[in-house]
Amino acid sequence: MRGTGIETIRYIIAALALGLIAVWGSENFFWSAPPPDLTIEAWLGTWAAYAAAAAVALSAVGLTRVAGLRAVFLGGALLGFVVEGVVVDEMYAAFPFQLVWTPLAWHALITGVCVFGLGRAAAHWRLWRHLLALAGLGLFGAVFASFWPAERAAMPPGDVVFLYLAGAGFVVPLGQIVLDRIGPVPRPPLAVGLIAPGLALALWLAKSLATPSLPRLAFPVMVGLTLWAMWRSGAAERSERADFGPRGRIWRHLLFPIAPAITTFVAVPVWESTGALPGNVAVAAVTVPLSLGWWLWLIWRGARRGARREARRGARREARRETRRGRGPRTS
Repeated sequence: MRGTGIETIRYIIAALALGLIAVWGSENFFWSAPPPDLTIEAWLGTWAAYAAAAAVALSAVGLTRVAGLRAVFLGGALLGFVVEGVVVDEMYAAFPFQLVWTPLAWHALITGVCVFGLGRAAAHWRLWRHLLALAGLGLFGAVFASFWPAERAAMPPGDVVFLYLAGAGFVVPLGQIVLDRIGPVPRPPLAVGLIAPGLALALWLAKSLATPSLPRLAFPVMVGLTLWAMWRSGAAERSERADFGPRGRIWRHLLFPIAPAITTFVAVPVWESTGALPGNVAVAAVTVPLSLGWWLWLIWRGARRGARREARRGARREARRETRRGRGPRTS
């Protein structure tokens, strides 16, 4: 019972840490500058929502035993579907474009792979490569942010933007450091691990019954395909835990705000001198087909791996039947 309680606590702490990273990557980094109605209370509430969505992804990773980059991307996709299809209803607007943007193109690819995954991997690279990766991420953020003056009446001053992006960006290394300290997260008891997915499903059902529409059916389809790909991609020999990789040095994690600082120092002068540029179109033109293609490829790979696994099981069953009949396994 004591071990079960520790596993549950580590699972909750990991979900909160992942939620910190995700709320910055999917909210602060996406919006580029604080909305006029932003409050600390609203940001904390958003963190709670992202932590719950991260718990869904964490449960799925533990149950399916998927690991590595597949776990990062597909887990990010699940987080995106829950946020965009349950917490808010953006997934059903501009249908079917929003099925990919933002759940796959931003939550999975940008937040999952580029902010979380790259942050963990780059902390172990040579320093110059780490800094180059952060600079690339910062310039990407500036390209995307260039379109926001077309959507807002006035952009906030540079110091406010810097605080919103680079200042709040310290929550990302904080989340990474917490994940380092707790280490691999064993799968919690099934009753605990199913709480967050169960609540997400219940909320989706309640919203669907209150405002029924055909696009809402895309949510269980996309989630089901993602879970199926995770299950097929998982390996039976891996332990049932979410492994975040080797521990990084604290000072290397703390370099992360360099990226949003570069975003600020490039984007704000562009806003002030040029106005809006179609950076969002350029980003979507790259990330939408890339993320969709990656997602479909993982589903296809999962199907092939599952087929090969079933073929091997069938061959072993046939060999056992032949052995029981006293003829030994067939060799030709």
